[in-house]
Amino acid sequence: MKKLFCLLLALAMLLSSAALAEDVPVDENAAMTREEIEIYLNSLGQAALTGENVEVVPLEAGGAQVYLDETVLVIADESLTESSAILSAYPGENQADLRGLFLGAAPDEVLSAYPNDNPTLNGSYYDAALFISGEKPEVSAGYVLRDGQRVYRIAYEVFSWQADGVSVSSVSYELENGYVTSIRIAVDDEILEEAEALEKIQEIAEMQEISEYFAYPVSMDGGEALAPFEREDLALRVSASDVLDFLDLTAEGLTDVLGPAPVEEWTEDSDGSFLRLLQWEGISVLLRYDAQRQFTAVDSVTINDVNVDGPRGVRVGDGLDSVLFRFRHAEIFNSDDTILLYGDGQTAPYGVLAYSPENAEVSYALSLGDGRTVAWYMTFVIGELQSMTLMLR
Repeated sequence: MKKLFCLLLALAMLLSSAALAEDVPVDENAAMTREEIEIYLNSLGQAALTGENVEVVPLEAGGAQVYLDETVLVIADESLTESSAILSAYPGENQADLRGLFLGAAPDEVLSAYPNDNPTLNGSYYDAALFISGEKPEVSAGYVLRDGQRVYRIAYEVFSWQADGVSVSSVSYELENGYVTSIRIAVDDEILEEAEALEKIQEIAEMQEISEYFAYPVSMDGGEALAPFEREDLALRVSASDVLDFLDLTAEGLTDVLGPAPVEEWTEDSDGSFLRLLQWEGISVLLRYDAQRQFTAVDSVTINDVNVDGPRGVRVGDGLDSVLFRFRHAEIFNSDDTILLYGDGQTAPYGVLAYSPENAEVSYALSLGDGRTVAWYMTFVIGELQSMTLMLR
């Protein structure tokens, strides 16, 4: 009901501003069509013809850009007329797109506005197919491009067989820090030979066969909808293909994956045991040894490398909310400077958020059931993760 209400509200806003024709489809269960894109672009063109503060800027390569408030249209002609072909559009901040989405939308909002046969985004570390539907003369497909848990593009393409080849129309959402920063809507963006078009469709189909990576659930409702920090989260991905388990870290295993440590130091503890520091750029590991320098267990790992995935794919540079929304958390954050996310904040399992106007610290702890506890500390500056440390105690 909430999704339907949002779509209806967005549609009403568009109609009131004459930015959308009455017959534009808004069914999120319907695959994208070339006709839907054409109708939307033409409606924006009509709005530009009758709107105020419209600027037309000819382009050196031909055609022109039309500025309708903050929305930008690309047209085939150097001036805007009733017969101008609208090639593409970049909706501005206050302009809904053809599915009622705005800049600032979260990935889940985009994915829920279109068909999606792959809600967990099973695929590779770099991409995942959403769906392929239809057959010649029109095939529609959707996919995401990502870097681990960071989705940076959600794209929908329509392949339409024409007399001169196969045209590709598209809707593409660019994302940064978990939110849409740009939307591009284009009709007949390129014309391909049939073999090229079939090859592109086949590439998306092949994405559907890959299930080596998936997206962790994210939810603003952090009650029972999300799991707390748990044993399965102790995987550290140091590359697309290399995953290390925090509890199983050894000097030999680390060297096999990361190479010899540029920095290595031994320190004797007060009880006669030893700590061994191994340090690579952006990664510091402390290992524990007994008095005879026999390895006993990992002590801690500190990660400052933006290319290393911590628990649930969390990475340095991630926003505070994107991290919190991957784990169980309080449904409502009040104005206190310390918030109990779950548990009692003292005995594992628990999660705690402490923050000031510019900084925040998030602490999670889990019990291993054998008297040991793993604590995970994260430091945020101006809402962005700067460093994280896992400790075994």
